[in-house]
Amino acid sequence: MTSLHVLVAGGPKVLRRGIEALLTETDDVAEVVSVPDGVSAAAEVRRRSAELVVLVCRGPDDATEEALCAIRAEGATSLVVLGDSDPTFLERAARYPADGFMMTEELSEDSLSKALDALSRGEMPFPPVLGRIALSALREPLLPLQQPVLSPRERETLALLAMGLSNKEIGLRLDITEHGAKRHVSRILSKLNCSNRTMAARTAHRMGLLADADQ
Repeated sequence: MTSLHVLVAGGPKVLRRGIEALLTETDDVAEVVSVPDGVSAAAEVRRRSAELVVLVCRGPDDATEEALCAIRAEGATSLVVLGDSDPTFLERAARYPADGFMMTEELSEDSLSKALDALSRGEMPFPPVLGRIALSALREPLLPLQQPVLSPRERETLALLAMGLSNKEIGLRLDITEHGAKRHVSRILSKLNCSNRTMAARTAHRMGLLADADQ
């Protein structure tokens, strides 16, 4: 990328101005214009022939995802600057249809220049913290489309499984054989689409299947 026309959008005005100043110092940028938000940026891309939108995102926001889709539809590249390190937010942000990501704490003339260079080569700037969270999310089991139907005994088994009890201990608690407990656990894993007991416990929590046990 050379002689870029850039739009900086979203976040506090002082942060936008700071990013604008940093971009002005880089050799690849011809013009930088600041706009209030992603919606404004999407509307300005065509009018200003902008090739890049730097969008500041400081928390979960459906408008951000919509703006990124509109920016991409206009043919511009997007670089999202994330201002919130909350894991739940970053997990969602990692799925945004952006061409690259940065964290606000890593902003500098050098880091922005490297990000622009990566984008010019078709690479995606991706902070390590975001990569770790994205990888962790990929390891999470997919939730079934519908909540699985568990028998009363399977629900009892699930509650004990989530407490970390072994098949033998579950059998003693439920007054059944260890083999019977193992059979219930296998059915639970199958119904929850999980490969192991830890995943099953986490999935059950996410689906609210352990609400009664937590009370």
